[in-house]
Amino acid sequence: MLGWLLILVPVAVSVHWLMPEAHILVFGSAALAIIPLAGWMGRATEALAARAGEGVGGLLNATFGNAESW
Repeated sequence: MLGWLLILVPVAVSVHWLMPEAHILVFGSAALAIIPLAGWMGRATEALAARAGEGVGGLLNATFGNAESW
């Protein structure tokens, strides 16, 4: 659903290099680009936890849980 926000990953990098004084634009585009990346990481963590077992799954969820709180 929010996959279209992934376009902001290269936008944030480009703005950072082309307009380094535009701090708010860099921050805003990078902050919005993190949203779909966090969703991907959450799904990947769940898939790894399903294959690796309960113990490793709990460790993965505890390790990456803060990053996927969006």
